[in-house]
Amino acid sequence: MRFVILLTLAIALLGCSERTERIEQKLESYLQEDLKFMVAQTIHASGNKDALLDEPYYRVKDFRLFEGAAAEVYSAYAEVNFYIYKDIAMYEQRKYRYDVEGRHWDRYLKVLHFGRDSLP
Repeated sequence: MRFVILLTLAIALLGCSERTERIEQKLESYLQEDLKFMVAQTIHASGNKDALLDEPYYRVKDFRLFEGAAAEVYSAYAEVNFYIYKDIAMYEQRKYRYDVEGRHWDRYLKVLHFGRDSLP
C-alpha cells in the first residue's frame, strides 16, 4: 500500500513539472514576438525602417534553470539583449522568468544600454 502511495505521489510530482525543452521553446517563441514588436514599434514611431538593421536579432546572454525550493515560484531565468538599430550604438536588455504556476514566461525588466554587440 505504501508503495502505491509513493508511486502515485511521484507520478503527480513529475506531471506538475514541465520539461526543459518545452520551457526553452516557449522562451524562443516569446523572444521572437518581443523582437517583432520592438521592430514594429520603431517603424511606427519613425515612419520608416532606415534606422533598423537589415536583420534585427537577439542574443540570450544568460539562461538558468532552478531546482528544489528555488523553483517553487519561478523555475527558469533568462537575460536577453536585443539589437535592432543600424547606426545607433544601443541595445535593449530584457530579463525574463518562468512562472511555474501559470506555465508562461514573464518579462519583468527592460533597460536600454549604450554599446554594440560584442560578437560579430
